[in-house]
Amino acid sequence: MRPSGTTPRTALILILLSATVGVLLLLLGREPSPGGVATPTPSATATPSPTATAAPTLPPPSPTPSPLLHTVRPGETLAGIAAAYGVPLADLIAVNHIQDPNLIQVGQVLVIPGVWVTPAPGESPTPLPATGPTPTPVRRPTLPAPTPSGPPRVEIAGVLGAGDLARETVRLRNRGGVVSLEGWTLSDVGGDRYTFPRLVLFPGEEVTLHSGPGISTPTDLYWNRAAPAWQSGELLTLRDAEGSIVDTYVVP
Repeated sequence: MRPSGTTPRTALILILLSATVGVLLLLLGREPSPGGVATPTPSATATPSPTATAAPTLPPPSPTPSPLLHTVRPGETLAGIAAAYGVPLADLIAVNHIQDPNLIQVGQVLVIPGVWVTPAPGESPTPLPATGPTPTPVRRPTLPAPTPSGPPRVEIAGVLGAGDLARETVRLRNRGGVVSLEGWTLSDVGGDRYTFPRLVLFPGEEVTLHSGPGISTPTDLYWNRAAPAWQSGELLTLRDAEGSIVDTYVVP
């Protein structure tokens, strides 16, 4: 049954048009909506993923300066250690509470006063003193190894103030290799004799023997006599620990 007022040809054209529209809609992937208007298919919208934020990198803490420690090696003296680090000998003795400067032991650990180092990352620093300003870190010096430079050549370099207890001194100088003066003696023909304590002389070093009272150090020894020992014109003899004559000297 066709609508009224239409011819068979018109009805056929309408049917063909409807079929063509339906085919086009199928090809386009759309369905016809009421009233013949195609409804567009919504497309998926990509949601941007959040960007990861890197955690801030904190700088490593600065190393804390610590006191410089020195381990005593064979043949070293307090005077030589103080000279190598450029510190006063009296300060080195005081900060380490040394009672006898001539008695230091191999392997003994000494604090070098006024000298500080900054440890490398990963090292355990020595605790700082509780008070006082933070010193400027310095470079750790390298001490020379106490290797002999030939046989020792110790000589009596001079005598001053003979007969005056307050001024009377004898200087000994080492022009050869490292030598220990322990057990050596200095005597005159009158029977006065001084026996040297444990003391090491490096090449080029000197030690002064004072006849009067005082506290001995690695560079100055005190005999603590009540009267002077030497007289002008007498012969002084320096002997090693075995009693062999090393040098002689006539007091001026």
